Amino acid sequence: MLTIVILNFNRPNNIKDYIMPELVKYDIIDEILISHGKKDTMFEYNHEKVKHLEHYGEMNKTYGLTLRFLTGSLSSNNYVMIMDDDIIPYEKTIKELVKNIKEDDERIYGLYGRDLDKNKEYIKVNVFGQVPIVLTRCLITTKEMCQYFMDNFRDFETDRIKKSKPYWNGEDILFSMLSIKKYNKLPVAIDLEHYNMITNYLSLNSISFGADHDEYRKQLTKDFSKNIKEFPPSKIVNSKTQVSYFSENSLVIDIFYTILVLVIIIIAIRINVK
Repeated sequence: MLTIVILNFNRPNNIKDYIMPELVKYDIIDEILISHGKKDTMFEYNHEKVKHLEHYGEMNKTYGLTLRFLTGSLSSNNYVMIMDDDIIPYEKTIKELVKNIKEDDERIYGLYGRDLDKNKEYIKVNVFGQVPIVLTRCLITTKEMCQYFMDNFRDFETDRIKKSKPYWNGEDILFSMLSIKKYNKLPVAIDLEHYNMITNYLSLNSISFGADHDEYRKQLTKDFSKNIKEFPPSKIVNSKTQVSYFSENSLVIDIFYTILVLVIIIIAIRINVK
């Protein structure tokens, strides 16, 4: 069985109204841990699969975004799926991720991969295959790997991270790096179907909002990669831009095809009238 980990901070309605009603229906999931990092946005969702953790106040100040892995280490299952609060992975996608990790649980598997350039700088393009970084936007890992992160992450805490907003921004990069360090295997990113909530990409609450976000992640990747003597070679099988990958897994593509069909119908009607 599988445990889901979600951090709740600024967008509780996403989790309560959209994500939970879907996830609780999936038989493969028997535990959903919601880490509430902000008292003002804490909510109740009463279901036998759902457990609420009060991680606001000092807990949030002490751990920041690493609460993902602290929560994962509390899982009652071996397999843990960590996901954001603005994405809904379909059941068939979750089953495919579980299938992969059962075959090799010394890797982490996710939907969003990133590569590094020759200078070990972060490249903001979605890549698939064996890659240096898999984002916590949606990934599957083990309880053991979550605990390994918690046992080691303080050794990598730089002034850059201490000043980051939110605190420990870039925890996903370190998680991938630590998995490589532990197992000498690259994470795997897989192009699988899911649903992106488009309105949240327009929100000022998004962690990735801000002109300095990309540069911060580049510098952080260089900092972390110094601790790995040699990366196994990447094996990228495909890549997609931010816009294309997001669009094909959101309402954007449905709207596009609807408009296209309407245009074709209008053109056909006009041709027939003539």
